[in-house]
Amino acid sequence: MDAIYGLEYVMFFGVPSNKLELIRGVSHWRFPFRGRDEAEAHFHEWLETLRRWKQVESPTPITKSQKNWEAEVGGIRMQLYPRPINLDFPIDGRAFRAFLDTFNRRDYWPGQPEGLETGWDHWLDAGDIKLNLWQVFGELSSRHGGKHSSRVDIALIPWAGMTPDAYYYGPDRTDIMIDGDYFCAAPDLIAEVLVAPSRWLDRGPRMDVYRRAGVPHLWLLEPATETVEIYELHAGYELVARHGIGDRFQSPLFPDDEISVDALFNTQSKRKGWHDAEGDSEPPEPLPEWLVPPEINIGLEYFFHLGHPERRWEFWDNKARSMLAFGSAVEARARLDDFMTEACRWESLPRAKASQLADDIEATEIGRFHLTRRGRLVLLDVAIDGRRHRDILTRWADHDCWDWGER
Repeated sequence: MDAIYGLEYVMFFGVPSNKLELIRGVSHWRFPFRGRDEAEAHFHEWLETLRRWKQVESPTPITKSQKNWEAEVGGIRMQLYPRPINLDFPIDGRAFRAFLDTFNRRDYWPGQPEGLETGWDHWLDAGDIKLNLWQVFGELSSRHGGKHSSRVDIALIPWAGMTPDAYYYGPDRTDIMIDGDYFCAAPDLIAEVLVAPSRWLDRGPRMDVYRRAGVPHLWLLEPATETVEIYELHAGYELVARHGIGDRFQSPLFPDDEISVDALFNTQSKRKGWHDAEGDSEPPEPLPEWLVPPEINIGLEYFFHLGHPERRWEFWDNKARSMLAFGSAVEARARLDDFMTEACRWESLPRAKASQLADDIEATEIGRFHLTRRGRLVLLDVAIDGRRHRDILTRWADHDCWDWGER
């Protein structure tokens, strides 16, 4: 049997199809296994972690049938089918809605364009631009060869797994796929569409990961100003061009082809005038002191479910990343205290304290959990072994590992 995956692996990687769903107040996580013995061992291990985390001291009975097991811990239901394990977590609908409302509002997040620090990114624009990238890359691939994809996991390097908005491998690239479903090498070109919660990531940590992985060409598309920034990797990334509406540009990867900036930013909201119709020019209401009422408990599961505003399960430097934005630093500080309590329970460690790193920045390390508060943001980094990422993707691509007992 392979080594045990901790509960953090299913919590981080296990949301089906990366869909942000809440069904009758319950969200779902799933993890596949190669054999029944392995699945049963994980069921017992994860049950004990759940009991510790949620402070359930009484024995937890396991209901067993010929094929399935089931147990409930503090309202969390865990089911073992012939091979996969399914976890159902209750999520408060009011909190779910409140966090969704932060995703496209620029006020909540750092790194916004100068002069556009407030207001909203239209919720459809990023999806439309990604679809435009898909179509453009598809046309270029059909003429020049190679493979392209979008938002499909890449086991980029042993310490990082990424899901870029769009990427391309030239026709001479081999050994780049895992069972025809996922990728396992640095692309020749990556394109990222900048959105409110991750502009600062795309221009900082994410760009640095691509640099260290040796991705030679990087495009950053900024919907707020309708510009495309072209970077090439030399000693580091160098900005070699910036193109705006009405421009056409070329890439050395696609000789004799021109890419239209207008085509990339041709969105539904622009065609139908939805920005003006929704009053996007009106100043937004002030941010609330508390995004979620203080009487609603926000546990670590909210990080794993809602802490990826772009639905990316990425990690780098062997740390899985997630973040939540709150109404104020006051709320974030109170929530940080709750997250620290839960992390200490998970890790069976004594109560930790946060260290003040700078003005309005504090952090703490609790076993495999690293929590940081930066103003109204709380960030969670969970240590994982990136060398296991390829194994996880291989499991996800193996239909036999997803035996639900229906055959």
